[in-house]
Amino acid sequence: MLEKGIIEMESLSDGSGMLERNFGNSLASVPDNVLSLAFAFTCTGGEKVKLTLTTAGKDAASGTLVCDGSIFQQSINTAESGPVEFSAVTADGTSGGYAYAYYVEKKNHS
Repeated sequence: MLEKGIIEMESLSDGSGMLERNFGNSLASVPDNVLSLAFAFTCTGGEKVKLTLTTAGKDAASGTLVCDGSIFQQSINTAESGPVEFSAVTADGTSGGYAYAYYVEKKNHS
């Protein structure tokens, strides 16, 4: 689903699954030359999902989405070392699925 919407970007990590009440995942480390990532997320089934992104243990972004198949994308500065994580909570988690990916956005080419 995400591959069709986001093309020609190097993926560092991705995943998918069925919606659950609480779910998430982390990118344990980001290569040293990567300055920022684009986090992409999509879900289906009509649920409302509260999504939170953190980098190096600090909040990077949050928001509530409706799982209608549209792609949510957020730029994340990765200048601080540490994992990049997302967590999501649904209203009841009974229907639908999700997919996510971390894409390289900016690199230090020096």
